[in-house]
Amino acid sequence: MGRFILRRVVQAVLVILAATLLIFLATFAIGDPFASSGEKAVPPDIAAANRAKFGLDKPLPLQYVIYLGNMVRGDFGIDFEQHRPVAQMLEAAIPNTVRLALVAIVIDILIGVVAGVIAAVKRYSFWDVLVTVIATLAIGIPVFVIGVVLVANVAGWGPFPSVPRSFTVQVPWYQEVLLPAFTLAIIDAAFIARLMRGSMLEVLRADYIRTARAKGLSERTVIGKHAMRNSLIPVVTYVGVSLGVLFGGAIITETIFQYNGVGYLLSTAIVKSNAPVIIAVVIFSVVAYVVLSTIVDILYAFLDPRIRLN
Repeated sequence: MGRFILRRVVQAVLVILAATLLIFLATFAIGDPFASSGEKAVPPDIAAANRAKFGLDKPLPLQYVIYLGNMVRGDFGIDFEQHRPVAQMLEAAIPNTVRLALVAIVIDILIGVVAGVIAAVKRYSFWDVLVTVIATLAIGIPVFVIGVVLVANVAGWGPFPSVPRSFTVQVPWYQEVLLPAFTLAIIDAAFIARLMRGSMLEVLRADYIRTARAKGLSERTVIGKHAMRNSLIPVVTYVGVSLGVLFGGAIITETIFQYNGVGYLLSTAIVKSNAPVIIAVVIFSVVAYVVLSTIVDILYAFLDPRIRLN
């Protein structure tokens, strides 16, 4: 297991280095990302500070080394709009995105796993058909449609805050996160329900399940203790990848609900051509995705020891 973990960690580091190199070439090798262009007027002092921070007066290979050093320290320069260190803006946005991602994933798992198990155990019943139909419909709905419908019909009602709302209105995080989390969870929960159903049906046909039943174990024990563990393996993979994507920022959902997370930060930065923020958010998204994917691989190997041998 230790060798497997080491191999996955080394692979993750190499992927991050390759991704950051591509980001560097796309932003620094083709020009000065901190220069004024078109309608974007960068204050001269901010532009000069960013150029000095990233060593744009030095040869390109040395620029990349400086860029990596800044990335490791979490120093991404100074924002064009608020004239603040970009790191401070990320520090404010990341906890909100993490909360949103975790709440959405919890909703995904609760709805998706339960629905998938019910559909598999009661195969071809009314409940199986109902889960299949609802999941198929939910997968086909674009996330922005769900968000717009919730904003138009649910936001401002009961515990759900209005969208948009005044900056002077303070809302507890657990109320602010509900609608965007539910928006993100609907489609993922449908995928998980489909995955769980298919995986569960395959496991229920396995020899060890028939053996467990032949021993006289109760159906609850067979399903809960023996069938669900192996059935969860593809679900764990999907949830981990989905969590990595959400940690990187759900840009559409956060923008629709004006939720102050990484995705909303990126969308406003793109509109304003705010290069330091765009670079920082893209790097954070890549690192978050790779790290979460690595953790999922390790958890996958824990659930199924056969994976370690590959």
